[in-house]
Amino acid sequence: MKKVVLSAAALIFAVMSYAQTPTPPQQAQVVAPLPGAAAGANTGESIQNGNSNKVKVQQAGVSNSAKTVQNDGTGSGDNRAWITQSGWFVGQNNAAEMNQSGSNNQSRSIQFGDDNSALTNQGQTDASSEGNRARIEQRGLYYFEGDNNSAQIDQDGKFNKATTLQYDENNNALTDQDGDFNKSKIVQNSAWGGSGHNADVKQAGEDNESWVSQTGQSTNNAIALQIGEGNKSLQYQTNSGYGNAANDALVTQGDGIIGTDLNGSIFFGGLVGVDSAIQAGGSNGPGSDNGIAFQFQNGSGNDAEIHQFGSDATSSNYAQQNQWGEGNDAYIVQNAYGTSFGGNNYANQLQSGDSNEAGVGQNGIDHKAYQRQFGSNNQALSTQITKGNLVNTYQAGNNNVAHTAQRGKFNQALVVQKGGHSYSVSQNLGLAPGSMAGGNNIADILQLGPGGNFHTDGEDCEFPDQLDPTRNYHVQGFNIDEVCPDC
Repeated sequence: MKKVVLSAAALIFAVMSYAQTPTPPQQAQVVAPLPGAAAGANTGESIQNGNSNKVKVQQAGVSNSAKTVQNDGTGSGDNRAWITQSGWFVGQNNAAEMNQSGSNNQSRSIQFGDDNSALTNQGQTDASSEGNRARIEQRGLYYFEGDNNSAQIDQDGKFNKATTLQYDENNNALTDQDGDFNKSKIVQNSAWGGSGHNADVKQAGEDNESWVSQTGQSTNNAIALQIGEGNKSLQYQTNSGYGNAANDALVTQGDGIIGTDLNGSIFFGGLVGVDSAIQAGGSNGPGSDNGIAFQFQNGSGNDAEIHQFGSDATSSNYAQQNQWGEGNDAYIVQNAYGTSFGGNNYANQLQSGDSNEAGVGQNGIDHKAYQRQFGSNNQALSTQITKGNLVNTYQAGNNNVAHTAQRGKFNQALVVQKGGHSYSVSQNLGLAPGSMAGGNNIADILQLGPGGNFHTDGEDCEFPDQLDPTRNYHVQGFNIDEVCPDC
């Protein structure tokens, strides 16, 4: 179990050692043969120039390769491309690549079997392209035999949509979108256990949305890196508890360069209270104002991290983590690199089960930290800097701990514990350089023994309703008949 340690005096957060793996995919290409051909493997390449072209490729067998290039330079585009690769029972080692330029293009790659690779590029560095749709499906014929597949979708421009569906074990998916108003959806399901999946979403721009769902009996990894304002990320992870299943989820919004390993920066070895490191540093990137991040994990040994780096006084980032199971860790940091006058962030954590830990760090004004833990051996930590901040920590179960630290003035802390107890609320401790003078703080603590009534015992200081997390970014398909109506 990884530990998050906070002493009210030193305000030290030790980081959860998040295993950042995702990114690989790319691949596809292959093609080759022709002169003399034969040798067993099917292979093919289609090149179309201009607008409103259509191509449909179907290959059966193993080690097939298909590449489609639809290029009108810039402009309307409106091309359609469809590749299906399978075999008598399942396909294997197949490669499907699509490259489409311009706007309003649609592509769909379907691969059956193991060790397949699919790569789709739309817009291709043209920031003026828009309205492209890409869909990759990798699976087995009978909901199994869909292992070790990789899928990557790259889209440039705005109003683009990407969907990746992968079934069975050990699949990798990467979606990279540059521009505004783009949507990404990755669904990965493990049917029989075995190795888990990796999902990586990178979005640079404004008002982008990312949705990742991972289900199975093994370790899944999900990473969402978003740069710009008004971005939204939702991650669902479920494991059924067989073996040593544990999921890792990370969302970071506004951290400068996409791909930055946050745990290798100020989070490596310990975050000094969202405190001195914050006050000493400046902005690490463009920020993530008005970002929204949700993480839902069901199972045991899961790690969830959300980092939102806003800097505006009304940045209003929202982060929510819900975990059900045992041995889970939840960690939220908001406005870490921003000015101490940035604010209006809201962190919401819910944990149900045994041996869970939760930590929140917020820098700025008018933040809210809302923590709920149900189960035994709980520990909730939070630290807030400057003024007008609220923390509401509720623990039901055994061996609760708590810790809450607030620097500055007009801060309020509510701690309600039922069961094991122990709390430590510190307000206006040694102020960090540049922070506001302290005073007018309020602390309200209620501790109840086993006989306390869950329904009637005091609890107050409720925060505004949670935002609606429901998101399902479906990329509509297009009919095969549209590609070849007279075939």
